[in-house]
Amino acid sequence: MATDVYDFMKLWTQGDQESERRIKKFLLEGLDKVVQGQSDVLSKIKVGETVATPVVRWMEEWAYPSQVTAQLTGSTLAFSGYLFGKAVNTETVRKVIRPGTILERPTDGVQAKVASVDGLQATVTAYGNTTLSDDSSATGWDIISEVWSDYRDASDPRSLDRIFREVGTQIHAETFEIPKTRKNTKYEIVADEVEHQVTALLEKLRRQLAYAALRSRPYHDGANFVYGNKTEEPTMCGICTWPVITQAELSNPNVFVNKGSSPLTKTDLDNLAKYLWLDENADYNSGDWWIICHPITHQFIHDFDIAYRRMERDDHGLGFYVDTFDAKIGKSFPIVSDRYMRPDTLIIANLKKTSYGYFAQDRLDRKEIPTQGRYQRWLISFQTYGVVARNPRANIGMIYGLPTG
Repeated sequence: MATDVYDFMKLWTQGDQESERRIKKFLLEGLDKVVQGQSDVLSKIKVGETVATPVVRWMEEWAYPSQVTAQLTGSTLAFSGYLFGKAVNTETVRKVIRPGTILERPTDGVQAKVASVDGLQATVTAYGNTTLSDDSSATGWDIISEVWSDYRDASDPRSLDRIFREVGTQIHAETFEIPKTRKNTKYEIVADEVEHQVTALLEKLRRQLAYAALRSRPYHDGANFVYGNKTEEPTMCGICTWPVITQAELSNPNVFVNKGSSPLTKTDLDNLAKYLWLDENADYNSGDWWIICHPITHQFIHDFDIAYRRMERDDHGLGFYVDTFDAKIGKSFPIVSDRYMRPDTLIIANLKKTSYGYFAQDRLDRKEIPTQGRYQRWLISFQTYGVVARNPRANIGMIYGLPTG
């Protein structure tokens, strides 16, 4: 049911059972239309189911990689780098490399067949009518296939480990009070003082939620983020915090780019889209992908390749407006700018993999607080859980350190 602040106020000032029932059954179901109304990004993040726990958890797993980092010397391939989110070790190598695996060096098409694996090294032979040549340094080798036959016994079984992700909750609350004299006084531009005050507070709460969904960070104890009832501080996680969390686990400067206050360029966006796909296996064939930035950052995008654009005569408009970025990898990203976004930050995000929601029985609470004087005091509050981001490494890339003026 669609609603707005004025519909809400029509029932706010009524205290009968029918009004209370309608607020709970109809009005609060559409409250997000009020809360999301003026935040372009928040309105695109879906609202999930209510929860009754202080921490929302879900499981994730690192997918099998399509490439390994290794250096070929003679017939020995030495593995390095990272696999499954941690420094390569004997166990992780066994999960992706075993005798019969075919590897290809994408820079020149040389293929190597693994004959045996010993710790972090493999003995290989040339394959597919190619000739082995040494690597000058560690490089990426694509995992092509494995040699298999009807009579080969299964060996070195594989399995993926899982990790937990989690977000906590945050209470959004405001109070206001109105003296009876002021409530009963008519002002030229304020027809109803209660309605005027509540409307302003709902706008403030909506703004707080928009900021939280984009930029909120959980409480940090100096070593780790702390969620849930282990602390009374907010534990909600905003969408822009997820790259910070995942990059602390395993850094990838290709998808977590520090510009050092230099202007955004078209190449920056092309590279972010490319490496999110190459390094983190982003799936651009599905989802709801957006470039999200502050209006100040958007002005740099407006000027990309301005000298090469076709200009048509129009007596009713002046200037350029860009709402889509066509990346060189063949993916078009719609652009949304939001004033609540950090001015120095831009992200590419799959919003289909994100959601936020409300604590059980706490979607919106209004409570009149008894007083001893000639005034009314009210409390407005609701509690949300942070932005859930499924597989954030593959679904959110960030550029930060952008100019803010």
